[in-house]
Amino acid sequence: MLKQAFLYLASIFIFISQIPLASAQDQSTQLFEQLKNRVFQVKVIDIASGNKSSIGSGFLVANDHLIATNYHVVSSYLLNPEKYKLVLLDNQQQSQELAIVDFDIIHDLALLKTKALPYKPLVIETSQPAKGNRIYSMGNPHDLGMTIIEGTYNGLVEGSRYQKYLFSGSLNPGMSGGPAFNSRGEIIGINVSKGGEQISFLVPAFHLADLIKRYRQNGEIAQADYNSHIYAALYADQDAYYQHILNLDWSTTSFMNYDLPDKIDSSLKCWGHIKSKDKDLYKNVHRHCRTEDRVYLDNNFYTGGFSYDYSHFSTEQLNTIRFYNLLQSRHNISGFYNGNKEDASNFVCTSNYITLNDSEWKATTCAREYLNYKGLYDASLIATRVDQYKESLHLSIRMIGISQHNLLNISDRFLELVSWKK
Repeated sequence: MLKQAFLYLASIFIFISQIPLASAQDQSTQLFEQLKNRVFQVKVIDIASGNKSSIGSGFLVANDHLIATNYHVVSSYLLNPEKYKLVLLDNQQQSQELAIVDFDIIHDLALLKTKALPYKPLVIETSQPAKGNRIYSMGNPHDLGMTIIEGTYNGLVEGSRYQKYLFSGSLNPGMSGGPAFNSRGEIIGINVSKGGEQISFLVPAFHLADLIKRYRQNGEIAQADYNSHIYAALYADQDAYYQHILNLDWSTTSFMNYDLPDKIDSSLKCWGHIKSKDKDLYKNVHRHCRTEDRVYLDNNFYTGGFSYDYSHFSTEQLNTIRFYNLLQSRHNISGFYNGNKEDASNFVCTSNYITLNDSEWKATTCAREYLNYKGLYDASLIATRVDQYKESLHLSIRMIGISQHNLLNISDRFLELVSWKK
């Protein structure tokens, strides 16, 4: 009897354990069948060659002819509309041309219009799902065909300058711009990027709702205004961010025998380490703070980064000349592997010797201006202490896509807080 009861309970357990798996599989299948006609491939076609330049995904939203996708999917067209055209490909392999009506470069979104489609638009859900909920993503990875991916919603990414949802699913190139939705088929996010194995990111759907609202209020952006629209968004974004930073009460941290600005905003991540090997004649201690977000402008050209690094050098073996040569070798701009010669001017640098709290420093400011967005710069402040013979501090601040007045204000604020313990 006991054996029979055990076998009976075991069979019930096995039966119950199989139900969620079957249900989840059925739900993915049902959602795919329900939504497949409203999710598309978006192609950027090079007019001269007739070949595709880039691909992504998009979906029907708002009415019978509006398509949502990522800005970065269609950026080459936006920046050079005379060289490219946009094409929509449905699940029947039927194509038609697209046009841009509005875009949000900061949140990597674009709205496109096409001829009227015989499908209902997808519903946008602006509230966040509960953390741990199952969500689904659709798109066309690597031009292999439309797929659906199941994963878990893990909330807003912590310590992020730009709001993104963390999705435990594996997005791949070509899925950018596709929809992510809940079990009811409502859009909760837009595929945007992959962060690692089973780690991906979504643009929250409330940003798409805001873009649609703006389009309804203001109408279509003219092709001649694409560049000015990008500039206005970039300038406003950096101004809001750096004014927010400047209005904070900056705390300081003890770093070696110095007091320096600490993590000044939740959008920054900070860490430290030491570099010291037996063959080295000096010790080098580092601390880094930086944002991990950026705004996509074009291929290999990003903006929106902010970081600062501290390096402390000390030696008992190097003589004064060799120690100063070491400091001079580190006193240069770095970390600007960004864009091409068509995107920004060459760096122009200015150096001065300054006094900070009775200590002498060499300070160098370097900046290059964006060629298509005048008034925005990639810039760096480098400062190295030069009045000690056995130890020195090197600090470097990098600001990507900043205005001149914000550059000056951030640099001055940093230097005001630098002090050392005599």
